[in-house]
Amino acid sequence: MVAMVPLAFAACDDDDDYYGHPGWHPGGGGGDELNQYEENLVGSYVSDDDPDNPFYLVLRDDRTGYFESVSGGQTTGDDFTWWASASTLSVVYDSDGARADMEYYYADGHLYVDGIPLVVNDGQAPGGGDANPLVGQWEGTINGYYSTMFGLDDDSCFTTCEFAANGEGVQLDYNIHRPRTDYAYTPFTWSEAGGVIVINYVENDNEWMTRAIISDYALSATRFTGTVAYGKQWFGFVLTATEGFDWSPYIGGRTRAAASSRMSLARKLKAAPARSGAFAR
Repeated sequence: MVAMVPLAFAACDDDDDYYGHPGWHPGGGGGDELNQYEENLVGSYVSDDDPDNPFYLVLRDDRTGYFESVSGGQTTGDDFTWWASASTLSVVYDSDGARADMEYYYADGHLYVDGIPLVVNDGQAPGGGDANPLVGQWEGTINGYYSTMFGLDDDSCFTTCEFAANGEGVQLDYNIHRPRTDYAYTPFTWSEAGGVIVINYVENDNEWMTRAIISDYALSATRFTGTVAYGKQWFGFVLTATEGFDWSPYIGGRTRAAASSRMSLARKLKAAPARSGAFAR
């Protein structure tokens, strides 16, 4: 049984709405004392409408919080400060200072925020709870890969990738000194069976990047090493586990463009492959 959001909330008249009071910081936001609506909202939540693409929302009693969304093989999210009235949850995102005012309401045992159905989180941490240690974000280098695939200096390049539990993922190869202007961003699907990991890249403009096969590797919760084959080319790789990598600069900045719908947009990411700078030559 999924834990449901409690619906025992005090009924209030419209006159009881809270829209701020002396001492609130510029742009909105509450003081130290929570109003009755905010007290009811404090907690940890997770979406239950699409198990393969979970959305997490945490609202703390010190007015800090964060959201994290897994969609299209990518994890996006942001930290924020928050406050609320009877029907509006307002946040100011830490990443860019943008303010969002979102409708929230309770219905059918759920808390709806920005149209996302949420229930009380049963303790699963964002990005956690997956039996397969491959699921998550990884970063490191693939020896000889950058010079062979892109004609670039291997010592100046790096790779970050993410494997989602639903079999989707994304890979970013980039210049460590110019990561937002020199990069190759490639979504993929993946499967694992019989000690072999097969990565099928979405259609892109690099004839080599159609399929990758990893058949000799060592994998733990923190380290992933081995060799990967692209056709007849083999490369050694060393990756370490990471978290919190921000994919939004490589997906058109959509999670930054519309603060008012940033949470709901984060669940709909289906970005296309992209090449920029030296990786596009």
